[in-house]
This record gives sequence, C-alpha cells and structure tokens, in this order.
Amino acid sequence: MEDKERTPRASMTRRSFAKLSALAGAAGAVGLAAHGSLTETDQAFAQSGVERVKHHTVCHNCYNNCPCWVYTEDGVAVKIEGDENGTLSKGALCTKCLNQLHLVYSPRHVLHPMKRVGERGTNEWEAISWDEALDLAAEQMATAVKKYGMYSIMVGAGGGGTYGNVFQRVTQDALGAPVCISAGGCQFYLPADCAGQWMRGGSNNRHEGNNAREMWNAWNPTMEAVVLWGAQTSASGAAYAARANADMRERGIKTIVVDPYFTEEAAKADIWLPVRPMSDIAMLLGWFNYIISNNLYDEEFCKYWTNYPFLINPETRLPWRAEEVWPDYVNPSADPNGVYDTPAFVCFDARTNSIQPFPFTLPENSPVDPVVFTTAVVNGVECPTGGQIQWQEAEPWTLEKTAEVTWVDADRIEEAVKLYATTKSGIGTGQFADMSELSSNFIFGTMALDMLCGKVDKPGVVLTEQKPESRWTHRPTQFWCTRPYQETFGVGWTVGLTLEENTRRSQAAVDAWNAKGVDGEKKRQDFVDYQRARLGSDRHKAVHQWQLNELAPVREALLTGEPYKISVRWEQVGNKYCTMSNGEEWNQAYATLDYCIQQYPMMTSTTFEDVDLFLPLQEWLEFEHGSEMVTQFNQTFMRKQIVHLGETADPFIVATQLVDRLCEKLGGDDQILDRDFQFNGTYRTKEDIYPEWAKAFGVDDWEEAVQHSEDHTVTVPIEDLYQYYQYLDIVDDGLPAGFATLSRKCEPYVTMAVLNGRYGFPYMFPFTQDSPDDYDTEYDAVCTYKEQSENMLDDDPDYPFYLTTGRVAHYHHTTLRNAPYSRELMPVPDCRINPRDAEKLGIEHGDWVRLWSRRGETRGRAYLTEGVRPGVVMMERFYFPESYDETQKNPSGGWRQCNVNLMARDDVVNPNFASASWRGYRINIEKSEKPEGIWVEPEEFQPFMPTLQSEPNTEEVFHRA
Repeated sequence: MEDKERTPRASMTRRSFAKLSALAGAAGAVGLAAHGSLTETDQAFAQSGVERVKHHTVCHNCYNNCPCWVYTEDGVAVKIEGDENGTLSKGALCTKCLNQLHLVYSPRHVLHPMKRVGERGTNEWEAISWDEALDLAAEQMATAVKKYGMYSIMVGAGGGGTYGNVFQRVTQDALGAPVCISAGGCQFYLPADCAGQWMRGGSNNRHEGNNAREMWNAWNPTMEAVVLWGAQTSASGAAYAARANADMRERGIKTIVVDPYFTEEAAKADIWLPVRPMSDIAMLLGWFNYIISNNLYDEEFCKYWTNYPFLINPETRLPWRAEEVWPDYVNPSADPNGVYDTPAFVCFDARTNSIQPFPFTLPENSPVDPVVFTTAVVNGVECPTGGQIQWQEAEPWTLEKTAEVTWVDADRIEEAVKLYATTKSGIGTGQFADMSELSSNFIFGTMALDMLCGKVDKPGVVLTEQKPESRWTHRPTQFWCTRPYQETFGVGWTVGLTLEENTRRSQAAVDAWNAKGVDGEKKRQDFVDYQRARLGSDRHKAVHQWQLNELAPVREALLTGEPYKISVRWEQVGNKYCTMSNGEEWNQAYATLDYCIQQYPMMTSTTFEDVDLFLPLQEWLEFEHGSEMVTQFNQTFMRKQIVHLGETADPFIVATQLVDRLCEKLGGDDQILDRDFQFNGTYRTKEDIYPEWAKAFGVDDWEEAVQHSEDHTVTVPIEDLYQYYQYLDIVDDGLPAGFATLSRKCEPYVTMAVLNGRYGFPYMFPFTQDSPDDYDTEYDAVCTYKEQSENMLDDDPDYPFYLTTGRVAHYHHTTLRNAPYSRELMPVPDCRINPRDAEKLGIEHGDWVRLWSRRGETRGRAYLTEGVRPGVVMMERFYFPESYDETQKNPSGGWRQCNVNLMARDDVVNPNFASASWRGYRINIEKSEKPEGIWVEPEEFQPFMPTLQSEPNTEEVFHRA
C-alpha cells in the first residue's frame, strides 16, 4: 500500500517552541517586540504539508520474517508497526524490528566503499568508488590465485540472520575455493538439517528453525502436549514464536520444558526439567528406557515404518540386504526400470521364528511379522536389530540412574515422559546442543524418540511435512541441498534412486561438459577434489552438507600455510570475534592474511582488527527481495525497498559483481570452477532477477507490483499447509510412498551416519573420501551416552562453576549492538548466577565479575537469579562497537571485554558435524571491576542515535548495462 496523505507542515518542535517562548520573555523584559524575532518564509512552503506514505514490507532482523507497515514522511522512514494479517505475529513486532529506524539512519551505517589508509587496528579509512573497490578486491584475489591457487581464497559465511545466508556457498562453489567458515554452521542447525534428511527424508524437529509447526495449529488443533527441549523460541522470535506459544498454551496444550535455565518457556511450563547442563543425552536414554520397558512405544509403526527391525551386520554396521543372505532372492518391490530404489532387508520373523526377507509393502501385505528388539544369527554371525542396538544403549538408564546423572527428581522425569508418551505430542528442539560435541547424539536421539512412539506425519505431532508438494506420485527422493551438484558436476547421490540411475546422472553431467568442449571427467574430478580440500572434512564428513570446514584446522592453516596457503579472506558477514571461540588465536591467525575484504552494513570488531577493504551492504529497509528470507509460516511476502541511502548494495549483487571482476583479472570465466554456478542464488543486477521474482508471485511486472506489495502476499491455505499420512499414499509403483530415505522408511538407526563416516557418502559419489589413519570415523548410528569433555560430574576445584549460554530477546547473534534503545535495555551481558553462589563470593546484583576458563577470561555484570541452579553460570556473547568510537582514548575492537567465547573451545568437536564446544565448560568467577571502553548509562549511547535522516534517497548502484 502507498497511502499518501499530506499533514500540515509543523512550524516548530516542542523544544524550539520552548526556546522561542524563553526568548520572547527576555525580549519583553528589555522592551523588544517579540514578533520582530520571527522570520518570513515562502508562502507556498508554509502552506505545504508533509507527504506521509504507508508501505508494506517484511522485517529481517532475525532468521524469521514478520510483516510490517513502514511510514515515511517526505521519503524518510519515521515509524514501523506490525501487520495484523501476519498469521503468527498478528501485528506484533519485537525490539529487533523496531530498532531498524535507528540502524538504517545510524551514523555507523556505512554508505560508501571504504579503503583502509592506516595500519590495521587504527580505524582510519577513506571513501572510494565502487568501481575502484571492486577492482582493488579482484586484483588482490587474482594475485593470490596466481601465486597460490584458488584454495588461497577464504570465504566467511554467517547464520540464518540478516544480510544473506546462501550466496556465500554458491560463490565458493563457483570459484572452487574450499575454505568457508561460519559461526552459524556446524554450531547452528547443520546437525538438525542432516538429521531431518537422513532419518526421514524431510524436515527436522527444530522448533527455533520454524519446522515444528503442528504445535501452532490453531485451526484444527489436535496436539495435547509438546516437549520444548532447549528451545528458547520466545527469545529467538519474540514477535511471532512467543505469541504463537502463548496461543498454544491458551488452547490447552501442555508443555514440558527441558532446560537448565528458567527460560520464558519454563516459566509457563506444566513440567520443567532443570537438567544439569549438557546432561541431555542421559535424559534421552532414560526416556528411551522408560518407554520401551513400559511398552509405551508404537509397535506397529516401529515394525513397518522404521528400520528398527532390520538386522544389522556387526562387521559393516549396515542393515543386511536380502540379496546378501539369499543370493537368488527376487525383490518384489524393485523397480523394473531400475530408476527408483526400494531395497528388501532382513528381519527376524515372529510367524516363522526365523530370519526372513523383509520387502517394502503396506503392513497388511507384509509377508513377515518383524520383531523390533531382538538378535538373530545371519550367515553365522549374531546380529542385533537396529532397535536392539538402541535398547542396549538405553537399558542401563533406569529412572533412578537418569535422576542421579541429570540432577532431576525421578518422579518428575516419570511424570514428563508419561505425559509425552501417552498423548498426541512431539519434541521441538532448540540450538543449544549444536554448540557442543554432543550435537549428533542429541538430534538423533530426539528424532528417534518421536519415531519410536510413532509420532510422525499425523495430526498432533511435531515431525510433519507441510504443503501439497510434500505428497509424492512416485517413490520419494531427495538430494541434500537445492544446488545442482549432480546435474552440473556429476557429484553426489540422490537418495531414492538406484546405483544405476545415480551413475547415469553422474555420467550425463560429464557428457554435458564434453559437449561444450570442456573435459567433463576433469571437471568432475576438480569438483570432488575441491570438496575433499575442505579442512577437517576427512574427519567430520557431514560438514559437506553446508560446504563448511572444521574451525581449528583452518586456523592452523592460516598460521602455518599447511596444507595450503590462505591469502585473502572475503568475509561476507559481521563479527566472528564475538560469535566464535579462541578469539585471541584467530586474531593471530588473521594477521597472516595478505588481504581482507568485508561486506556488511556497519563496521564491527572484524573491521577494526582485520579488514583492508569494506563494502557497504543494505539494511533491510533498503533491501528489496523476492526470495531471501521473506516467508513466515504459510505466507510469503514481497520485500519492498522503503529507503536507500548512499551507495549501499544488495549482498547478492556484490558477490556476483566481485566474481565477475575476478574473472576479468584472471583472463576469463574458464579460469574458475564454474562461472554459471554462481547464479544458483545470486544475480548481477535487480533487473536480472525481477522476472524470476515476478513469476514466483504470479505477477507480470515485479517493479510495478512491489509498489503495492501488500496486495501480492502468497498465502498457502491452512487446509493445504497441514498435510498428514503422506507415507501411506499409494504412488505409481503400486506401493505406499514411504519416506525419502535409503530404506524408504524412517531411519532411527541412522544408516546414513555410518555411510557418511566411512565413505563421505552421499556428498562424494561416485568417489569416496578416505579418513585419516589416526582418526575413527565410525559415527554413532543411535543415541549413545556421551558427556562433554568438561562436565559437572568431575571434581574440579580450580574451575568449580559450569557455564552455559542462551538467547536474549534484544539481539540476534551479533547484530544490534549499535542500536541505542536495545543497548539502553541491555547495555552489557548479564552473568546469571544463583544467589547462594553469589553470597559465598561476596557478589551482589549488578556487580562486575571476572570469569575465566582454561582457555581465556572475560567479564560480565552479575544478575542474581534462582533461574540457574547453584554451580551454574549463564551468560550471552557480546561485543561493544563503542570501543572503536572516535571519542575513545584507547580504541579497541570491543570483543575482549565481555565475550564468553574467549573461554570456549574448538579443540574437541562432534565427530559427525565438527560442532565445537561453545557452551558447556568449566569456569571460575570472582568479583571485579567494569572493563574500559564500554558504555552503560543511557546518555552514553547518544553517539549511536540516528543522524542520517537528511541523506537523500538514492538509486541502486548496480544496473543492467
């Protein structure tokens, strides 16, 4: 909507009126006429009004997107309010959104490319043109490539927050530059993404990732209870998730919250289980034990729709195929055309009391009655079922043992697990375990529990798929991402297709290159070599899911030049000093770089410490888009550009323009891995992408339609959004659809984890990736008991406290620390500590404290609360952009004063995903003093108040030639 109206032009503000009144009083005292002080002005101007326009767009200050209205006056954004038509947010907005007016007009919002003119760390810059900036960046990158090869280019990626989340991956794929690190990758959502695909061929149970939607079904509510396990959704998404959670509780859904901290969800929970931090695997195994021991699992679902009954070869750790036991066996469910893969396995049959082939059929057509928990002899070897392997892990975990290890009362645990197991319910998880070495065991365990209880793809459960496209007409298939690696490079396995079909598709890609005059075999080999070159990927092979690297080996490569030199860093997000552990070591490692480029809306600690060239990106009020982060629940919105200042640029365009310039410097597009692959998500100009966006929204002209963006929201009807029992649909082979997994069934015994660790499957096909001789990549296939390397069970008098972290509603990751009103509300990180601990240490509420671990130290401000148990400390990461303000006598990067990640570690990581232990480690604490270079009082944040409202609105920098 562009509702334009004119309001009378205000002649003076309240402050100017007060000043004028005072002057008038003084004039009268000395005999002067007050009216003589007024100045005549142009009559037309005096009678004109302010043009006030109402625009529709969508917020993007976190990983979700709340629709909103933005008001401008004479082109200046002056107000943001919620759109009541938002399905979940219903007109609500959080502080993250409302701060946008301060961010877009912030004096810290960089409007032009900036080149460093002083030494790194001096914060001295000069503005240059975009042409000069791109030329300089490309020249530095080209020099590095010519000297050291393409592997010398390092890309920095971010999490699911602002300023783009996908383009850096296609950029590194186009270049063939394997080094990409992300604070929000291996430590944020990657484990859940893999688990969803590997275990059920679809979405996962991550409540904070907006997958678990059934609990928010207010239209046809059937859910009776939900487990929120480490999920702080009210802090992560205050406007939409907190509201939806409140509505959920009003509908009578009972909530079980498993969290060591008294979160917003815990405060409203029917049952709160305040587990010892990072003891969640023990709690999960206790639930497995209780459910199986008391026959509370769904036996029918486990028998016919999971791989629990499959007998597992202990030598290979893989399910026996029927043909391995009976070479002449003919699989009745096999595709006669050899395209779709529907294997037959081996089970112990209760009808015949013997091992039998177990083909894929509807339950009523099954020739066997499979036993879920048993062992049997196959080919002379005693073999357990997948279910038996999980039971063996869970069997010791009685309620009493679980209570002893998790520090939660046994009766309370029993109450929670019975409520979960006997109701229409499911488990919605949060991000906490992703930041630990336990990430795989946790996500595999929570999803397997739902599968054990048959809580899959039916009303009232968490693990569901949405929208009509979740229904299949053929055997379901899935590739691990939307980027066309198999079609383009011939690398990767499509789950649900046969070996023959996957081989055919790989060869077709080779043939396509050959037809273009390019050696297709070499191109395929180059791509898989680039994948294998990801540092740490030979140990933690699931990092390929998101094209990432293990962190510590990247740091080592920077410091030593081995196994290859990293010369240029292209940082496409904000502040890894705040979001990652081992900051001091990274600071030393980054100092070895020949050049560092950063693109972001504002300068951060990274800019101050490392950057040589800064490329300014758009804030979301400037960012027009039709696909990047524009969906909330069942609604997809047009993101309209409301204002545009200076020469800020679209992040997708910047990436593409820089790759274009690099190709010029190198002598042509053929000098990189695949120039065209860049366009699987990016574009050179807005004009290039407008037709694609127009098609997605069903309009003829994007530029015209976006002016009335509220008229073009794409809404999936609720009756289409919620889909159930897809796996029972009969598809074109006459069989039930099943799931897009290796077995066509749910896989709580995670076969893919075994194959991934052993071969690099599915990412390397038709090749494999070997493992180092000194590292075991036999990954766990079921939820197995693990503790953090540093835990609370061991006596550690030097470090008697245990630190965990969480989310706060004021900020998203490292953003918004220069938003003055949020900083007024939360100027520094709260160090939450139990009052009994504080009393022993002589610490009072609001005191500054020093915290230290075996790796580093930092400070915080004490917040006394019974919300954490004695011995536990909770604190959020933080940095201070005021530390490099021009008023500081001793400017710094602002990341050392109050940064919990200085105490965290990445030397011990999860085997599958390389998730580092950024929460869950031993510390000590004592009373201290406020650190230097930070602001605390409201008036101190005046330099962050917006000053750029007088900047004219400008056109986009890049246009089609």
